[in-house]
Parts: sequence; structure tokens; C-alpha cells
Amino acid sequence: MNYYILILEEKVKSFSLVGHGEKCAVSLMLKGYANPLETLAEGDKVVGYVAGAAKTFCYLFDVGFDQSNQQLYFEKIFETKMGAKLTAVPTELQEIINAREQTESFINITGEQYRQIMSLMMNMVSSWGNATIEKSEEREIDEEKRIDGGTNILLYGVPGSGKSWTIEHEYCHKDSVVERLVFHPDYTNADFIGQILPVIDDEKQVTYEFTAGPFTTILRDAYRHPMREYILIIEEVNRGNAPAIFGEVFQLLDRTVEPKTVDGTTYPTGTSEYGITHKYMAEKIYGDPTHKVRIPSNLSIVGTMNTSDQNVFTLDTAFQRRWRMRLIDNNFDNVRASLANAQILDTEVTWKTFCEKVNGIIVGNKAKMASAEDKRLGVYFVHESDVAFDQRAVPSEGYTSLLKEYNDLLRTEATGDIPEDKKQRLAIIREALMHNRMFPEKVIKYLWDDAFKFNPEALFDTDNMESLEQVIRTFVYSRGRERFKIFKPTVRASLYPDTQA
Repeated sequence: MNYYILILEEKVKSFSLVGHGEKCAVSLMLKGYANPLETLAEGDKVVGYVAGAAKTFCYLFDVGFDQSNQQLYFEKIFETKMGAKLTAVPTELQEIINAREQTESFINITGEQYRQIMSLMMNMVSSWGNATIEKSEEREIDEEKRIDGGTNILLYGVPGSGKSWTIEHEYCHKDSVVERLVFHPDYTNADFIGQILPVIDDEKQVTYEFTAGPFTTILRDAYRHPMREYILIIEEVNRGNAPAIFGEVFQLLDRTVEPKTVDGTTYPTGTSEYGITHKYMAEKIYGDPTHKVRIPSNLSIVGTMNTSDQNVFTLDTAFQRRWRMRLIDNNFDNVRASLANAQILDTEVTWKTFCEKVNGIIVGNKAKMASAEDKRLGVYFVHESDVAFDQRAVPSEGYTSLLKEYNDLLRTEATGDIPEDKKQRLAIIREALMHNRMFPEKVIKYLWDDAFKFNPEALFDTDNMESLEQVIRTFVYSRGRERFKIFKPTVRASLYPDTQA
């Protein structure tokens, strides 16, 4: 992404005729360019600067590309009639513009300079400062031309079943604007919607202003860009108190199933069924504190929820019914072969075999495990790198076990006089063990501490394994099939059907 200043003559008023969120094809004669558009690309940001006596920044544009016409276009995202004065920007940028505005039409700037100019422009209107947004700008957004179909979708399933992957591949599109956040026990309505915070103005005086949260911000952006799809992803919805976090905007989750006309405005399918009164949000979004707040139809909300975490915060029926619920299947039908067939260290057991065998035991353990199905291992619970074997964790010649060699090196190191070759070997073992611990520390620990917390004997060899420490230690320092001697004989036999384990 690149950032530019577009130099406009004071008499040029064409861009003021373009409504917010509307596109205009770019056909400009620009000073300093044989091909006026040779420097632009889709996704670039452009500031419209009116030269001459005005010397003001008046427009903000996004650069897009129309595939059907194979043509770049400007989408006006902001305009202030008063304009931010050139004298308000840092001296260095003033000097660049003054030196080049007569000979060039495009001036490349940094992202930080773009944000400085944007901040100055935003301070010219009430949603960012104390002035008033021209009502004509609000009226230019035609709701009937807005993208429709916005919805609320909640994907649920066991941890690692592929919920986030599904969002990325099935709900997010190439041109979607995506924002992602995570709910947690300390997340509040003020974090989500916004809150009044102290702000120090240019005169070093403290004032109090409403600072928008991520929900208000993306709602504002979606409203101002009616032809662009916006998606708000909320991970771990039930790890926070979702009804309390949404608060009064909870009502906005009701969406229309057909176009609806309210006070002369026809809202597309997928808009909030009912508007709510929230003067701070309304002022940020519409520039009018009396405007009813609605989720626009081009904004969808996609949430994820681990079923094994339902005891964190329960989602009541009133909340759940406002979402399209979708259970993510936990099977290997579409899992990439590199993961499904990945061997767990040097055990000869693939991740798919291990996962399916253990999950079968979990589901069959319903009598002693509440919500047994929710305790299953997700097919994406691990990554290929988690199960890869670091072959340097093999005992050197003269040692029957890595643990014996490791302990000898540790004792030598403790004396403070360790030869360089042994020092290097110790460093290698430590690094290899750190890697080979990834699988047991992630998977085996989960099975002991969570899935089989109340009856470990259903999976583990509890006659010989009395603690998690002993389980992890045995797995890490054993070799090959011996690693799974942490499990009881019947489980080992299912993993190695060719032997009696």
C-alpha cells in the first residue's frame, strides 16, 4: 500500500459532486506523468490537496480496481468543505508540497504523514471534533445501493476443529475488509462499543470525548462505504460475557430478511431490524446524535466458540437465536495430508490414527465424563511442526538412553568445568528436547489435565504413571513405540494393531 497527495487546482470542484462511498473513474491529466495512472495501484490511499490560495486538504480517497472494466477508480471516503490547512502539518511536509505542487500532481508520502493529515481533516467535523458535518454528505449515501445480505454467524466446535480456518476460506473474500478481536473475561461493553476518555487538546487543556471501540469503528466504516463488504470476526465469543459486552446494541443483531422502509429510507436485506438510540455512537457514525443506529447490510459478524468452554460464560437462548449457528465437523475428510499423515515424533503413529483412536475412547467415556464429545481432540489441535521429530535427541554412542547422557552432561556443567565438545552437545540436546516436548506438552497434558481429568485410568497406565510429570518425562525420554507406554495396554494395542504392545 502506498500513500499519495493529489494536487488539485482551486477551481476543480468535480470531486465534491461525488457522494461518500461512491466511485469515480480516474481520467486525469497529471503534471509529471506520461501515463497519469502509472504510479497508482489498488489499495493505495490518496489525499486530495487544493493548491493555490486555499492550500487545504479536503478529500480522502481509496484507490480501487474495477475488474469488469479493467479500470482504476477513486472511492471518496471523506470530504471536509473547510479543509485542513497546509500550515497545520509538520514543516518538512509543508516544504515538500510547496516545492513540488507547481510541477507535480502526485507526491508520494509516508503512512505516518497520511495519518497526520487524516487526523487534521477529521478534526474539522463533529464526529472527530467540535464542528458540524454537512447534512448533504449524509444524504448522499443511498441505502438502496448498499450491498445486502449482512448476517451474524456463530461457528462452534471442539478446540482445533478448524473454525478460524473456515472463516478465512469460506466467509472472507478477496475484497472484504476484515477486523478481528477476541472476547475474554475482562472485556467490557466500554472496550467493545467505546467510552468517554480524557483528551488533551492543542492548548494542553483536558477535555472529555467519546472514543470509539472496534464495533463502533467498523460500523462507521461500513456505513460510509456502502459498496464494500465488511466482516467483524469475534474469536472466543463465550470467553467473555457476550450479552453484557454487546449491551444495548444486542438489539441490533436482529436482521431484516427482506428490504424494509423506515421514515422514507429503504434498508436492504441484512440491515438491523430495529434501530437503537445511542447518541455517542450516532455522532461518530452519522454525525448526528439523534440518528437511529443500525448495523448496515454490508457488515457481517462472524463469531467462534469452543464447545468445551461453554462453562466459561453461558450463551442464553435469546442471544444464540440471533445468530446462524454452524457446527464445524471434527473429522479428517478435508484435512491436508501433510498433517493427517504426519508421524508423531519417532513413534510410527500418524496424527490421524492417534487422534481418531483417542477421540473414540473419549466419546465412549460418556458415563464418567460430562459432555464427552466436547473434550475430543480437534483435527487441527496440532501443526505439522508440533509432531516433527528432532533426530538430534538420540543418545550418543556409549549411552543406552538420552536421559542418562543428558544427566551426565548436566552434572559436568554443574562443576563449572565442562569441555567445549560436551558444552556443544548439551546445547544440542536442550534444543532438540525443547522441540520434541511440543507434542506431549500440548496434547498429552490436555488429555491428562482436562479430557481424562476425573478418570485417567480410561486412557493412561495409572498402575505405573502416577502424575503428569511422570507421564511427560516418560514420553520425552523414551524412544519409538516405547513413548506410548504411558497409555494402558489396550490403548497401545489399538495404536499398534500389528503387535501385542
